[in-house]
Amino acid sequence: MRPLADAGTRGAAFWLIVAGSTAGHVVNAGTAPAVARLAQGPLGGDAALAGLLVSLAAIASIAAMPIAGALADRLGARRVLLAAGLLSAIGLVAVLLAAGAARPPSSSGTVEAPVLALAAGRIVFGAGNAAVATALTAWVVAEAPRRERGRALGLFGLSVWVGLALGPVLGENLEQVAGSSGIWSGAIALQLLGVAAASFARDGRASAHPPASRIRSQRTPFARHLARPGAVGFTAWAAEGFMIAFLIQHLVRQGLDAQGLLGAANVFTVFAGSVIAVRLLLGGLPDRLGPVVTARIALVVLALGLAVLAIADGFALAALGAALIGAGYSPLFPALTLLATGELPAHRRSAGVGVFSALTSAGYAAGSLLGGLLVAAADETAALLVLAAAQLLVLPLLRRTRGGGVPEAPTTEPPPL
Repeated sequence: MRPLADAGTRGAAFWLIVAGSTAGHVVNAGTAPAVARLAQGPLGGDAALAGLLVSLAAIASIAAMPIAGALADRLGARRVLLAAGLLSAIGLVAVLLAAGAARPPSSSGTVEAPVLALAAGRIVFGAGNAAVATALTAWVVAEAPRRERGRALGLFGLSVWVGLALGPVLGENLEQVAGSSGIWSGAIALQLLGVAAASFARDGRASAHPPASRIRSQRTPFARHLARPGAVGFTAWAAEGFMIAFLIQHLVRQGLDAQGLLGAANVFTVFAGSVIAVRLLLGGLPDRLGPVVTARIALVVLALGLAVLAIADGFALAALGAALIGAGYSPLFPALTLLATGELPAHRRSAGVGVFSALTSAGYAAGSLLGGLLVAAADETAALLVLAAAQLLVLPLLRRTRGGGVPEAPTTEPPPL
């Protein structure tokens, strides 16, 4: 099998990495609803407990991503992938055991062992699953050919959307066929299979020393490289976090039905379809226009889509807004990832991937939290308009860099595994 550095997106190595990433996202999306049902069913908790247990994985992921990126620089993406895959599987096993021992809380109000085991399992799984995603992203950034690195990141990022689409469906079917334990057993198997598939790809090794041509960039503080793309990513993904939490509520208040073919829920279908379609058609945009120009265009389109959603009073206008938002997000991830890593020395790019990923995840969480405060103070329309304006306000942060934001291929021989 030819390595990713040689074959690029046309080789089997790249698609094995995509398969591993997809499996992780399927597991994450498929198990979250099961955790909520477990908390409110056998464990006898309320919606607050369910929300807390679901969110623990996301909180752990924010902490784990920078650590996983730094370790990938020192040990290589493949080693981090294998260790992180095992960690996530251990977390799923803990949840499986907690589900088997689930019982309602005692009348004294003390927290029962199954709840604590479930919480611990979610933290371990969240950290491991996020580390898997970070290691695989770092692998693509480090070894995809320079000429198509933006396209490679765009296609790789589709694994998130495939996971979100397939995960809940797979989880529901597993529960119907094999019961509650079937979800967790299936999740463990799929997580390990995904890691195994990605590990068959060649290379995934970190560079021991920075290329001589990039020595100067090491003198610039690490945080300075990440501050601008990180702030833009935080702001952009805050809008997505808000939409996930409040968009259906907003559109229902605007007169749409919640369900049905032309209902508010299907606006998300348009959004996801737009991301996938634009990425397949224009996945190489960051490679052709450069990451700075691409990110600027993407932010303007994203802001326009948010403004349209703010005033949408029917499905057609809401679908237009969702399509624009999808078209904005589609090239934004690869463009910002290139900007976050492009001026870093080779031996620190994986750490850059980890920190940037954590910032986007933090933005996603902040979007729902701060958006809720905006909704409470005004309404969803005002919140969407504020978020639209925020995308335009961060445009000046996107500036051209000497290297154009695209990392050079490593020039030193990676250490052996």
